[in-house]
Amino acid sequence: MSSPPNLADPEERAAYRRELKRVYRGWRFLGLAIVIAGIIWLLVRGDGFDSVSIGLLAIGWAILAAVVVMRTRYHQRRMRGDYQV
Repeated sequence: MSSPPNLADPEERAAYRRELKRVYRGWRFLGLAIVIAGIIWLLVRGDGFDSVSIGLLAIGWAILAAVVVMRTRYHQRRMRGDYQV
């Protein structure tokens, strides 16, 4: 196990912020890409919401919400020292 980062130290806080930005980065980009695809589909169709655009938006936002939960849990474990970096 590693020790939790010292967030009172500006250097360690900056390093931890960079670490958090890398956590689940691929999932964040995937969720954002799916949301953008849903918006593009909605704009291209031009006749309002349909099942495809609603599905894409729902899946994309669900992924983004799950990433927020997973990153929060990662942060909690990391601050307890339960997570090996």
